[in-house]
Amino acid sequence: MSKRRMLFMARLEPRHVDEYVYFHKQVWPELLDAYQRSGITQISCFLHGCDLIVYSEVDAEIYEREKDALSQNPVELRWQSLMKSFRDPAAEERQFEEVFYMPPVA
Repeated sequence: MSKRRMLFMARLEPRHVDEYVYFHKQVWPELLDAYQRSGITQISCFLHGCDLIVYSEVDAEIYEREKDALSQNPVELRWQSLMKSFRDPAAEERQFEEVFYMPPVA
């Protein structure tokens, strides 16, 4: 398996932070299933005030093959629409490119 790590940053509207956290304490099982089928092996969401960072790891081969299908999956579309409603529309969303990785020590 070839892993790929991705990082995404956005800003939430202050009035939606609690709601964002609420939904992430009970992520829909069918969404998690769709992510796993698409090669997503790990997702972590971090908040600092309204600043959001989402870290994910994917099986690159599966993800490249399945990411278009995931982007059309009705559950994913519903979830992303909901999550977008929590974001600050004035803040720029950013994706970061990995330039260094220290693998776990065995």
